[in-house]
Amino acid sequence: MVPFITGPWSGIPNLLITLGYGLVIIIVAAVWADRYGKGYAPVVLVALMSGLQIMVSFTSAKFVGLTFGGQTFFIIAGSLMYPLLACGEDYINEFYGRKLAKSSVFAQMIVRVLSTLFLIWIIFLPAPANGQENFDMFAKLMGIVPRVAFASITATYIGGLLNVNIFAKLKARTKGSMLWLRVFVSTTVGLTVNALIFTLLAFVGVRPWDQIVQMVILSVSVRTVTGVVELAFLYFMKFLQKAGVILKDAQDLVISPTPLASGE
Repeated sequence: MVPFITGPWSGIPNLLITLGYGLVIIIVAAVWADRYGKGYAPVVLVALMSGLQIMVSFTSAKFVGLTFGGQTFFIIAGSLMYPLLACGEDYINEFYGRKLAKSSVFAQMIVRVLSTLFLIWIIFLPAPANGQENFDMFAKLMGIVPRVAFASITATYIGGLLNVNIFAKLKARTKGSMLWLRVFVSTTVGLTVNALIFTLLAFVGVRPWDQIVQMVILSVSVRTVTGVVELAFLYFMKFLQKAGVILKDAQDLVISPTPLASGE
């Protein structure tokens, strides 16, 4: 492989590429949903965030080695999804308001819990006599550690709510100005709490304390640095709004249950 991917500072480009790839997905989804989904674009965005949340389940079983200055640090791949979730939550919060952003966090928790339970059920469905190898391979690949899953869901929910509430309160206090302030403060606090809760719940008593401290420091550092990328992302989306690419015909989204017809 090329040095760019495996060299002594490979952690930095790999992080940026991963985050950049995820942000491209969010940008495309936001533009696509707004152009074709019209008033229902927020529903598409909440669905996207829920889908990304499911990705955390699939990637939390993989450890990634990130090299900085010749020293390799290990981090759970699922942790790389959290900055993306923060970006999506802040985008929804900035353009659609705190109420929908909180609903998105709650929707993510529901989807994550139910999809995790369903995946566990799928894993343990009996295999045919001649399919044991496939069964073992799937169970090993998709295997879910209950403690890690619980830690991840709890950390994501609490950190997400903190991020949303702090972002909205700072926006109100600054009267919509100083976007950089609410991004850095809300993201740093939300993702730091996320990292602490997840690492402590998942690994205390399982891994040595020096590794736990290393994982927390690396997770917090990575998520704080990615705040710079998130800020650029939100300013870019603001530019698209001013250019009339998104939210040109924005309308209030009102969804109410369809009343039962007489006799039903």
